[in-house]
Amino acid sequence: METLIDSHCGAQLFAIDVKDFPKDATVLRQNVEFQNIDIRDENAVKSYVRAHKFDGIVHLAAVSRVVAAENDKKNCIETNFQGTKYLAEAAAENPDCWIIFGSSREVYGEQSVFPVKENAELLPLNVYGFYKLEGERIVRSLVRKNCVLRFSNIYGNLYDIHGRVIPTFVSTAIKGGEIRLESGEQIIDFTYIDDTVASIIQCMKMLQSGDIDAETVHISPGVANKITDIIDILRDMGFKFAVRKNPPRSYDVQRFVGDTVHRQQIFGDRSFIGLREGIGKLIKLVRQKS
Repeated sequence: METLIDSHCGAQLFAIDVKDFPKDATVLRQNVEFQNIDIRDENAVKSYVRAHKFDGIVHLAAVSRVVAAENDKKNCIETNFQGTKYLAEAAAENPDCWIIFGSSREVYGEQSVFPVKENAELLPLNVYGFYKLEGERIVRSLVRKNCVLRFSNIYGNLYDIHGRVIPTFVSTAIKGGEIRLESGEQIIDFTYIDDTVASIIQCMKMLQSGDIDAETVHISPGVANKITDIIDILRDMGFKFAVRKNPPRSYDVQRFVGDTVHRQQIFGDRSFIGLREGIGKLIKLVRQKS
């Protein structure tokens, strides 16, 4: 939202969340009408959407970590499935309202052909992926003007949830602690947050203008990064830390690289920030904050 505000987009911005904005998010507090609403509360969600008659909705609310979904399946179902259903049902009452649904590369599960295209068979391996896929189906079935954006391991946000791969590795490296790898063999298409935000904003503009009305698009650079590449980059930057390798978890997808052809066809051929540059940007942000 700060990017939208900085670009003087001219739109009136609203937000709901189960948690308040961070205390230091002054720009958001001054420019966004915020209401504390739990997406699992059907009456609250539907009343809010009906009262505002939005032009469009960007739906990013979710239990957004695979391990958190595995540890609390009930909350994942209520948030990622039922909450999405409530929001889509309310949005559908206004035929002019569009919706962007933040989905995930987890809907593909383990694939054998890379890079993975958007029309690949969907074989979710875990609870998170299964209910993201169900969320996609709900949005498409209820809201005529929709865009499903399949994200892939976004990083670079200082307010990110504790435990995500790159933020955890970076903070541990800075402290000189021990980085824990779950198998250490994963191939991951890491995406810097600025590229994700730019893609969402472009999608918003295209839905609003009518340039698109029903799309499913990967938002990732299409680069096969080994998870150990992060270790190498941090060590190249001079950080000293230990590494412990654990056995793989049964619910973790081990390999994903997204095909970028469709993204480039829809949003244009824009290069994404590379892993080394993105990690450097994140480290700079962390140091500025501390």
